[in-house]
Amino acid sequence: MLEKAVARPLVLRPFHHSFWIAGLGLIVFVACVLGIVSRPVGMLAAIWPANAILLGLLVSKPLLASPAGWVTAALAYVLADLVTGANLGQALFLNAANMAGVVIGFMLFGRLSSEHRHLRRPLSVLYMFANSSLAAIGAAFVGAAAVHISFGAPLNHAFVAWLTTELVNYVVLLPVFLAAPISSDASRVGAASIAASARAGSPWPLVSLVASCAAALAIGGPGAFAFPVPALLWCALTYGLFTVTVLTAIVGVLTQIAVASGALHFGVSGVAEATLTSTRLGTTLLALCPLTVASVDAARRALIGRLSHAVDYDFLTQCLARSAFMTRAAALVAAPARKDGTVVMMLDIDRFKAINDTYGHAVGDRVLASVARAVRAALRCDDLFGRLGGEEFAVVLVRQSPSDAFRVAERLLEAVRSLEIDLEQGSRLAVTISIGAAELSANEARLDGLLLAADRALYQTKAAGRDCVRSAHCAS
Repeated sequence: MLEKAVARPLVLRPFHHSFWIAGLGLIVFVACVLGIVSRPVGMLAAIWPANAILLGLLVSKPLLASPAGWVTAALAYVLADLVTGANLGQALFLNAANMAGVVIGFMLFGRLSSEHRHLRRPLSVLYMFANSSLAAIGAAFVGAAAVHISFGAPLNHAFVAWLTTELVNYVVLLPVFLAAPISSDASRVGAASIAASARAGSPWPLVSLVASCAAALAIGGPGAFAFPVPALLWCALTYGLFTVTVLTAIVGVLTQIAVASGALHFGVSGVAEATLTSTRLGTTLLALCPLTVASVDAARRALIGRLSHAVDYDFLTQCLARSAFMTRAAALVAAPARKDGTVVMMLDIDRFKAINDTYGHAVGDRVLASVARAVRAALRCDDLFGRLGGEEFAVVLVRQSPSDAFRVAERLLEAVRSLEIDLEQGSRLAVTISIGAAELSANEARLDGLLLAADRALYQTKAAGRDCVRSAHCAS
């Protein structure tokens, strides 16, 4: 008997969970070391990716947010400081601020819907920015106190430096993890998404982005870090959301490194902390532009995909609706591949009117859905399957000989025979179908001729007792 697939929650086995937790710790450790070596001025890193990476991993993979995951991440923070020369007290105090920001961010993102967490709605980037700001503020309060006690820096300066560093890294890096493809994305793919994928092959937005970054380094000046914005907007309108988040993160990280190292000069001597603070805030706000455009465009494409699916697919059976089936089948029959063998089959549920009259239309709907599901499971992915109306369905097989098509028809008959529809009284209803098939002749290129011949064969099937297949050749 065919059984309906049931979605099950992902459960990691103990070994796999330990493997992922160890990987989490290693990633955080490496990210911390990279941040520590980027300290050109003062005692704070010019770029600190560890917090954004940790938060992104925990939000996108909640199974990692176990007690073992949090402890492993905390140990990775402290170990990175210790191996790079910090004393234990400073390491504990400074990384308490790092963990505070991640904890606050994780709690805030947990309150958002899945669509907003993965930046799939027009306002998602705004929510991401608000949550990142609150997480950065919380970390800055603890971090400012830690820096003041450990290094004697003024509280206000330490607070601003910590806040801007946290904020820019959250806004620039976190979207990469939030927008990463998830398993349920396949259900959202529609005609608009396919069209977007075709456009994504254009290299010119990426070329313009590289050119604008090169121009920023060559020209310099206070406005140089904004040069890539038009190119990023072009990318946001051309590429997918995840690609845009990656490009924005690369530009944002490289901008911070270029400013901190002096490669991107602003016409001032040296790299003052005020310059770093200003560019961090500027990079944060500029990154919001392409991210918002990409998020809105992704939401628009998803909506178009859902609307296209609603138009092209029958709501009850989830097979092609009549109009979409006729359009695609006509194109398929006219395609060169038809010369390799094209067969059209008409399917009809036996005694369906009696089922509706005896058991009601609710049971009839379940029969339609169950039969459609069974037939779809028995076909290849490139075979066309549609509902023409009522209990009548049609199938177009390509690259199939008559004998192969007959075996497919027998497989469909057996799949439907195996169905048992549960009734309220505890009994079960057996269902069968009748099939009429027509093979495309060498000089016939019309879908309507094939359908007519298959329909005639279907009447022969019913006259022969139903639950079988009859075929007819379509003459020119």
